[in-house]
Amino acid sequence: MDTPVALDVSKLMRFRALVRHASVHAPYYSNVIRQHGIDLKTCVPSDFPVLTKSILMSNFNEIVTDRRVSKQVVADFLTRSSDPQDRLFNELTVMHTSGTSGEVGYFLYAPADYKRMNQHAKRNGRAFRGILKGRKKPFSRIRVAFYGATGGHYAGVTSVASMQRGLRRLLIRAAAFEVNTPLPDVVAALNEFQPDFLIGYTTALRMLATEQRAGRLRVAPRAVVASGEVTTKSDLDALSDAFEGARSISIYACTEHMMLGVSSPDGESMLLTDNNLIFEFYEDHSIITNLFNFTIPMIRYRMSDILLPITAPGVRPIMIRNLVGRAEQIPTFQNSAGATDFLSPHTINEIFVKGVTRFQMQITGPTSFRFPFCVEAGMDSRNRLIAADAVAARLKEILRQKGLGNVAFEAPIVEEIAVNPRTRKFQLIIDQRKIATEVTSVPRHKVET
Repeated sequence: MDTPVALDVSKLMRFRALVRHASVHAPYYSNVIRQHGIDLKTCVPSDFPVLTKSILMSNFNEIVTDRRVSKQVVADFLTRSSDPQDRLFNELTVMHTSGTSGEVGYFLYAPADYKRMNQHAKRNGRAFRGILKGRKKPFSRIRVAFYGATGGHYAGVTSVASMQRGLRRLLIRAAAFEVNTPLPDVVAALNEFQPDFLIGYTTALRMLATEQRAGRLRVAPRAVVASGEVTTKSDLDALSDAFEGARSISIYACTEHMMLGVSSPDGESMLLTDNNLIFEFYEDHSIITNLFNFTIPMIRYRMSDILLPITAPGVRPIMIRNLVGRAEQIPTFQNSAGATDFLSPHTINEIFVKGVTRFQMQITGPTSFRFPFCVEAGMDSRNRLIAADAVAARLKEILRQKGLGNVAFEAPIVEEIAVNPRTRKFQLIIDQRKIATEVTSVPRHKVET
């Protein structure tokens, strides 16, 4: 087993190998290294400037190291393909997300990147040891169910799709269940599938737990794995209570870096899986250097996630508080029958339309919302119209799929989308009615004349 010192030495050597690769194959990093006078033989992460998603997307063609790839090539691929099993050039895994920033980002992984990741991912499987002992059919394929956004190249469903490739398909039977499908249909499908592992967004799993307690959902998973949202100890306890006999786990993962952490048995803390990553902790954000992705080098990539270490600096394993992520408002609307249903924030943040760079859902009423979005600078009027039509079509598809075809919306192109004036942070989903109430309730000060 690696000692902390040996691991640090190994990671530093891998970091310098990444830098050497980027210096040759990524013009953006060649310029950074030259401008900052960075020595490839002695460099450390702090020698480099911070990389944000905006910088990445603005310099995408100069950062990607595969010369076949460009921003346009990726956008065209995502426009024609919504199957997470499809690969660019039949080789590269492509994923996109806007996350809670509402800003679209592209992330690619080559087979060699996955090989590097798996070679050093020693801690990732520890949380699942012993879970499958005592299965009724120990020699049958492990059934994995993913409940989330499925109709595109998103991190969760892409990972599930990869389980059906190569030798793993002989050991695992994986199925994805769309979070935007009416809940009764999902319950029926899960009752038929009977998963050993039930994986999904925290909020969505809590809804399945309600169905399980009511007796409509009748499954007996060995493990329930929550991810994609803030997951508290009470969330994990509620899932364990509803799915009696199941072990509830919280996974910290993202599109940019894949697996980052897994909750401890106490549910109060989380173990960071830092064999493949270098973490820097700050009060209002985190900076992460990815050591395995040579296709899109991400050196000191800024994340909005706030990670609160419990262990002292330099102590391993690194433990943090188990409250990773940012909570988003759940948009709920009334359908034509007067019943209330929800849209998952992940369904919103995974929307992709070529040329669209940022967007926000603004709830204006029980059956209405506004969806302002920004497009690439310099886009001509014809392509702006095409983007507007595509955004409207995608929103109509989402609403129709969920049985909310009665909900009205407007989707204007805007120059920018403002941050929350109180928190100074961007919110993907906001309730305009609450904001209006807060504004009108602010005390007015009389001006003496």
